[in-house]
Amino acid sequence: MRNLSFISRRSLIAVLVLLLATCRPSPDALDRVLETGVLRVGMDASYPPFEYIDGEGNLVGFDVDLAREIATRLGVEPRFVANLPYDGLYDSLTAEQVDVVISALYVDPTRTADFTYSTPYFDAGQVLVMAEGTEGIDGMADLDGRTVAVEFGSAGDVEARAWARRLASLTILPCQTADEALAKVAAGEADAALVDHLSALMTSMEGLRIVEPMVTSEPYAIAVRREDRRLLEAIDEILAAMRDDGTLDRLQARWFTAAP
Repeated sequence: MRNLSFISRRSLIAVLVLLLATCRPSPDALDRVLETGVLRVGMDASYPPFEYIDGEGNLVGFDVDLAREIATRLGVEPRFVANLPYDGLYDSLTAEQVDVVISALYVDPTRTADFTYSTPYFDAGQVLVMAEGTEGIDGMADLDGRTVAVEFGSAGDVEARAWARRLASLTILPCQTADEALAKVAAGEADAALVDHLSALMTSMEGLRIVEPMVTSEPYAIAVRREDRRLLEAIDEILAAMRDDGTLDRLQARWFTAAP
């Protein structure tokens, strides 16, 4: 009887130890990054100008420079895992193959149970573009009786059609590409174009300007595992500093400009 009681006590202690071990919070990725001196960055290097392989075989792009800057400010080196398919980016986080994903990743509300996002570093939503000197257009509501050019089937097309149901007389001019929509404005064939922010920034056409504020929002952010909160806080602090000191603007000016 005493032996059974002793065994029961030992079994209870073993169970308690196991429970304590499993309840102990797992180490934050920031600890591993600082200890090893390496920030592992996952990306799908097939989306210029954010991340791609240039003609000399180098990994380049806005997100690549962003990752390098974040690593530098953390005091570590970046290690890129850049051969990931876009659909596999979140899996690489789950498998702890990478510490962060920086890959023109839009904030997906359906992913927030397992992952969390930094403050956005770029907004790829839709913007109105009009000719410099055009008066009276401060937003979509001012397009009644006017013509807006859009890329057929794009998010801008969808948004323009929604506005056409609200305005008495909005003419939508469908185009094959965002560049064609912008060309219609430059040629005076449309009063404005509704295109994605990146296309508006990278156009080589002169005499056009982007109307503020943006019409829709599609924020790009850095993704981490939900439990890696200290790493996320560190990244958010760095992004805020980069925004304040102009680094994000300089990266945008470098990468989001039409080639000469």
